[in-house]
Amino acid sequence: MESTLNRRTLWIGRSLALGHGVSYNKVQSPSREFVAMALVTRIYFNAVFGGLGGLLGWMLFSIFANKTDDVTFFRLVVDGLFIGGGIGAFVVSVEALRDRSWLRFVRLACVGMLLGGLGGALGMCLAEMTNYLLVSRMGAIRESVFIFLLTVIARGLSFTLLGLFVGASEGLAARSRGKFSYGTLGGALGGFVGGCLFGLIYLLTLQSGGEASFAGAAGFVIMGASIGSLSALVQGVFQPASVKVLRGWQEGREYPLDKIDTHVGRDEAADIALFRDMKVEKQHVIIQRDGDRYLLLNNGAPPDFTRVNDRPVAQMIELHDDDKIQLGNVLLRFQRREARNRPRPGRVPGVPSR
Repeated sequence: MESTLNRRTLWIGRSLALGHGVSYNKVQSPSREFVAMALVTRIYFNAVFGGLGGLLGWMLFSIFANKTDDVTFFRLVVDGLFIGGGIGAFVVSVEALRDRSWLRFVRLACVGMLLGGLGGALGMCLAEMTNYLLVSRMGAIRESVFIFLLTVIARGLSFTLLGLFVGASEGLAARSRGKFSYGTLGGALGGFVGGCLFGLIYLLTLQSGGEASFAGAAGFVIMGASIGSLSALVQGVFQPASVKVLRGWQEGREYPLDKIDTHVGRDEAADIALFRDMKVEKQHVIIQRDGDRYLLLNNGAPPDFTRVNDRPVAQMIELHDDDKIQLGNVLLRFQRREARNRPRPGRVPGVPSR
């Protein structure tokens, strides 16, 4: 499906560049499909790696933690550190993993592990404390459906802290206020949903006489997947603008523009890393957000290898929705969130329309 859409978009782009006059009606449909596909792909990868992080955290806890049955404060903290650290490391660094940018992966994973571990420790202690208060004051969980549901919701609220810290670490690691706010909201929602599902699976397994370790593993995997997927969903819905790779490295990928200055180039430290094209400089351009405007700044690259709608850019140019950006042999499309659902007039790259 995705490869078919890629071929259709490249054919349309080449036709426009050759001046065949393809109308906007033919471009509009695949563009919307691409936006949805990019968001679904992003949610999928975040869910998978979040689940892997939860599984890794549970495995580390099972190996290194104290094996006694006594639930102590130290054991809860260690449990939360492992679980939260594993989920945070994988969720925060998933984009670097997809880009195969290993230096950036290490930096992002360390930030996610630290803040995720802190959130996990707090969440685990709060969950156990809430469970103790509910049982001591209202009776055993199995005696009332109301107490059972209340316990599940309480666990969800407790693990909201884990998701919140993981989401916040994404913004801190990327040095982006937009990603910080959207990631915090999405992570908190994911922590609540995942915490409720974890509590539901864990309590049902214990009441049915099942294995607690299996329930814990399944619950933490689901919680990690929930945090990762909902964090990606909220960020994808609210991101103000993005660029889509139409041709070149990571063809089909969509990169959010959620920072004031987004660095694009061949450097591993770039926010949008475009490898395998030697015509792309290490720090090729900067896409700068100025209020409601987006500006493309040439960062010393040759103008012939820095084009917007096939026009060389020596210094700076303002970007508009559906502009085609060519860096070396890589072709990107700039797209704004508010313009996706409204009709736009037909435009031919290379022909000024403003």
